[in-house]
Amino acid sequence: MPDGSVSEGLGANLGESWHRGPVVLSWSSVKRGAYDARDAHNVVFHEFAHQLDGDYGRTDGAPLLPERSMYTAWARVLTTEYEQLLSDLEHHRRHCLDSYAATNPAEFFAVVTETFFENPQKLLRCHPELYEQMKLFYKQDPVKRYEVKRK
Repeated sequence: MPDGSVSEGLGANLGESWHRGPVVLSWSSVKRGAYDARDAHNVVFHEFAHQLDGDYGRTDGAPLLPERSMYTAWARVLTTEYEQLLSDLEHHRRHCLDSYAATNPAEFFAVVTETFFENPQKLLRCHPELYEQMKLFYKQDPVKRYEVKRK
């Protein structure tokens, strides 16, 4: 709890990210996320994405970007992709992201982060502009890392 107390009993939390505080992770979820490094489910990436997102006080899917000029493209791409996911779910169309991403923009960013690091080829194939925004934000290109690893 925020006051430092410990809650006992059954809970469904896989992880929590507290503003300017700790990241709390379920060890079984950490192990499950590490077991399959390509399934796009990783509580560590997810909760640390929330930490990055909330670094300036709000967790809203718009983390601090390296350059002010990046916000226009970030807002355009992430808003468009989030709205497309909502539409796909509403109309029962196939999509490439975990449905939990539709919860709100903060969860969208966290789920996209998981996919970016765990299954970057899928994200690049299905959402190239979204992949590019993640690549600029995280300053790395996991697709290239996987290509080098296979050689």
